[in-house]
This record gives sequence, C-alpha cells and structure tokens, in this order.
Amino acid sequence: MTLAIEATGHRFSVEVRFHMFIPFTLVQSSGVWNVVPKIASPWNLAAFALAVVLFIVLKKRKGEVPFAAWVVVVLLVAIPVGATVYSGLPAKPTIYRLRVTVIDSQNVLVEDAKVWSTLGGEPKKVAGGWQFDIPEESKPKEGKLTIYASKETAFLTGQAELTLSNDHNPAVTINLKRDDSAKIRGQVLDGRKRSVAGARVFVVGYPAEYVITGEGGNFELPAHAAIDQEVLLHAEKGDLSAKLWYPAGANTAIIELNK
Repeated sequence: MTLAIEATGHRFSVEVRFHMFIPFTLVQSSGVWNVVPKIASPWNLAAFALAVVLFIVLKKRKGEVPFAAWVVVVLLVAIPVGATVYSGLPAKPTIYRLRVTVIDSQNVLVEDAKVWSTLGGEPKKVAGGWQFDIPEESKPKEGKLTIYASKETAFLTGQAELTLSNDHNPAVTINLKRDDSAKIRGQVLDGRKRSVAGARVFVVGYPAEYVITGEGGNFELPAHAAIDQEVLLHAEKGDLSAKLWYPAGANTAIIELNK
C-alpha cells in the first residue's frame, strides 16, 4: 500500500507494508493450529469476519485500502484475540492477608500476646497487631479457621473464628478474657498420712462452694483460675485444719490436717 504525505510544500510517497496483519501472518505460521483453540470464540470469529468484509468492500470501492481502514481492520482482529489470549494466562497466586488485633477486657491493645491459628504458620508482627499471609491454595476446607491468642502471664485467653471468602484483606479482633475453667483435685490426710473422710474443703474466696471428702479423702473443686495458676485451698475437720497454695489443673494436691 502507498501512503502520500505532504511536508514543506513537497509531496512524496512512502510505501508501508503491514506485515502485522494477523490473519495472513497466522496462516503462514507453522504454529497457527496451536493458537486457533485459544482464539476460536464466537466474538473473535465475528470480529474476524467483520474485518474481512470491511477489507473486501473498501478494496472493491477504491482499489486501494486507506491507512485508517487498515488500522480499523487490524484492530478488529487484534483486540478480541489479544483479550482472549491474555485472559487465558495463568493468574498470579492470590494471598489472603489476615490482620489480627488483640485487646483486653478494658479494650486496651495487647501488644505482647501470643497468637496462632488452626492453619499453623507464624504470624508477622505489624503495627497494632499481627498478620497471617495465607496463599489461596492453602485455604482450609470451606475457608474456615480459628485464630487464638493468649497472655500467659496474666492468664488471659481468647479466640475468633473466620471464613476466608472474597475479601483478601480480612481482619479480626480477639478479646482476651480471664481463664477460670480449670479444676483442682486433691486428697486430705491426717498427721499419720491416712486419708480423711468427711473433711470440708474449698478454695479461699469461695467458701460456699465447699465439698466434703469421701472415703478416700479425695475432692474436686472448680478452681476459679486458669491452668497452672495457684489458688489457696482450705481443709478442715473438727479442730484440725490446713491451708495450701497449689496450681490449678496440676496433679493431686495433698493437704495434711494439723492442730
């Protein structure tokens, strides 16, 4: 095709060859049949047919196809084909960036808590909380997971459940509460290491929740404390009594009565 351009009062010709005209280039290529399955969609075929019709009509009317018409013909084919091929490229891996904030019962931010999840992996410490980076392929079944937090020195624990969905930047807040679910078990003995039945035992501060020991001198009480948190036990029978500090949830506490 020849394109005439006027510059500084002179006319001259420039021959422009459109080697990029997609239909002819693809037919000449030995790899065309690998491309066809990717571009053979109804929209692409319609665009190709429209480009061919436009080319034939312009060719018959004027003999030569104008430059602007060549551009339109090329775009009619290139745009839908390019869009189809691009959409078929593998997508970049999607990552959920889960933000976790931990607060105490007074809604104060807890910066030194321990945080973990049912999915595993170490969270990154970020300003104001923690962040889990979870690749989409590692998402659990149905997207459900539980995030836990604790502050062991204060015997505080908490958790929050989450379902990963379309939001790839979810956030959860965990409220830490005092853990008082532990129990305390033990045995009451006399000065000769014999079990004492009928002794009254309670956790100091909760006398109304006392229990009476059975034949083996054994007892079990709600500790009103967390596991490993020490509580003060009181045991008595007649004129004998004893007190003992002991960690809740641990092995059997042995209380020896004395006068």
